[in-house]
Amino acid sequence: MLNGEQDLDINLNEYGIPHPDTGWSRGRTVIENAVFAPPVDDFGPYPTCGVFDKNGDVPTAAHWRENKRVSQPVCERPKPTAYLSGTHIYGGFLFGHFGHFLVESLTRLWVTDEPYAKSFLFMPRRENCKSFRSYQTAMLDILAPDVPAQLVSQAVEVERLIIPGQAFGLGAISRGTPEFRSMLRARMSKLPTNGPKKIYISRTLHSAVGGVLNEEILEENFAENGYTIMHPQKMSISEQLIWYNSAEYIVGVDSSAFHLYAFVGRPDQKVALILRRNVDAVSHIVSQIEGMIERQPTIINSLVAEWMPERYKFGFHQSLGEANHDDIRIKLISEGFLKSEKKWRVPTSDEALTAVRIGEKSKGETLVRRVLQKRIFA
Repeated sequence: MLNGEQDLDINLNEYGIPHPDTGWSRGRTVIENAVFAPPVDDFGPYPTCGVFDKNGDVPTAAHWRENKRVSQPVCERPKPTAYLSGTHIYGGFLFGHFGHFLVESLTRLWVTDEPYAKSFLFMPRRENCKSFRSYQTAMLDILAPDVPAQLVSQAVEVERLIIPGQAFGLGAISRGTPEFRSMLRARMSKLPTNGPKKIYISRTLHSAVGGVLNEEILEENFAENGYTIMHPQKMSISEQLIWYNSAEYIVGVDSSAFHLYAFVGRPDQKVALILRRNVDAVSHIVSQIEGMIERQPTIINSLVAEWMPERYKFGFHQSLGEANHDDIRIKLISEGFLKSEKKWRVPTSDEALTAVRIGEKSKGETLVRRVLQKRIFA
């Protein structure tokens, strides 16, 4: 039995894979005199860390990814290096990677009704994670404007620690719990709506680490059809969110940018993802968006092949997708994102070959063409 309490009539005795509709993901645990225990020497795939109370490891502080518990139980009481008085809220891991930060570091920020909370406590996921980056601070300020965040790298004792359930993440929980989605809608509804109404989210500035061949031609085509080209890397978090909140039509090559969009997503928006890779990882993005817009977004898989180094046999996050651009056009028209009478240019064979050579130069090695045997989301 946990030394704490819960705010929902749910079964906290089952601490398995978090689910968006029921279970410990929707509850909160309150621990008196808890020991907040970050990883110290082990920052590998499954570090020992979390929260310890008088009864031992607190399972509701565990971090889950897919069907695996990432943070392993704390079996012995760590020696605290400091004491934090008052009430604090457990934030969990701070990830350095942009996409993982969005999907795995913000999962417990749905608790917004603790007026006396002094801080959200985060622990570093990697040893080189020493402080919050500017985009992380910006996002935390938007989602938790009244509670500051602090990064703690050594064990500390906390007078009163609130542990929200993991309400979001990778796996079945990627749709988000009702409480998590409600928090997002409340926060994002305050954003301005003075951005463009049609946006194409470009990945051309990241094409060296994976993308669609000849995406610059896609950019030209969308601009011709009235879309504003968006380069998220050149914008602040607030600017990106304002654009996403303003848009009626959002299209782009699948990327972490859609994880950020999904924090804003509304049922009245039309959203289309053009797949750059034939891998199941995109299902997390799709599920997250679906949770917010209350239906599956339009998914366009027009890939015919993927280009990758010889040592790889299947597509991965850095492969280059070879898409049928005319097929993309047809699907966009059928789903209402384009009007058929507008111009749409298809890459020539020379342009396609040039794109492959540019990809080889950026990666520093020869790429081979792997023809797709079966498309996902087809």
